[in-house]
This record gives sequence, structure tokens and C-alpha cells, in this order.
Amino acid sequence: MTINNQNKAAWIKFAYYLFTFLYLAAIVLFLYLDIDNQYIVIGLMSAVFVAAIIISLSLSLNYIIYKVSDNKIILRYYPLHPFHENFKSIEIPKSSFAYFEINSKIMGLKPELILFQQTKNGIAKYPPICLSALAKKDVKKITNSLQHLSTIKKH
Repeated sequence: MTINNQNKAAWIKFAYYLFTFLYLAAIVLFLYLDIDNQYIVIGLMSAVFVAAIIISLSLSLNYIIYKVSDNKIILRYYPLHPFHENFKSIEIPKSSFAYFEINSKIMGLKPELILFQQTKNGIAKYPPICLSALAKKDVKKITNSLQHLSTIKKH
């Protein structure tokens, strides 16, 4: 079973670049046209641009690949915002996968997946992975898959 949001991720990245280009082009146009109150209009546009970027960054949109192989659970993710970090990957052997949690933040707009693995020293907790860029049906598929694979029924 493999789930990814490649098409949606490509559109999100495209939207980032398009929105930035349109913002900068509009500023140049307003400065070139020399209209009345141009600085007020540019200030308002800048406020909308900054607000959109802040909202987007707070949603932590990720390109996600979830795969269940014969012996492993593999979850790879890559932040979609322009100031991204490196591609990250979690690989857990099925035999040591303990359980998972999904926490919803920002009024349910930001579901975060937390995976737990059974180790020799106890339960290890992985950092949360934001699933907000996935379709609800894909989140449900991942949830069902992980419920089936959980060795500890904690959710």
C-alpha cells in the first residue's frame, strides 16, 4: 500500500511561486503607474501577502509518501514551504511498531501524526508529522492501515 500527495504538493509549490510573482509584479506595476495612494495599496497588499505566508507556514504543509512494505512502515515527508528543510524519513519495522496518535490543531485544519516504536528501552516517540496537505480520504486510509498494524491498542 502506497499513499502520496504528489499532485497536490506540486500545485501547492506552484501556488507559492505564483503568489509571490504576482505580489512582486503588482508592486512594480503600482510604482510604475504612480497612482494616488499607491503606498497604502502596496501596504495593504503586503499585509495580505504576509498573512497568507504566515497561515501557510502555520499549516506545515508537507509532501508525504506513506508506504507499507512486507516488513516495514515507511513515512517520508518534505516541507512544501519556500524555506524548507531536508527530506525526512521514518522507517519502522512492523514487528516493533507500537501505536500512533493523530492530534488535530488549529480547529482541525492541522492533523498531526505521531508514531511510536517499541524499543529495548521502552516506547520511542517520533516527532509529529503534519498531514494537512493530504486529502481526508488518504488520512483515513493511513489511520486504518496503522490501526491494523498497531501492536498496542492505545488510540
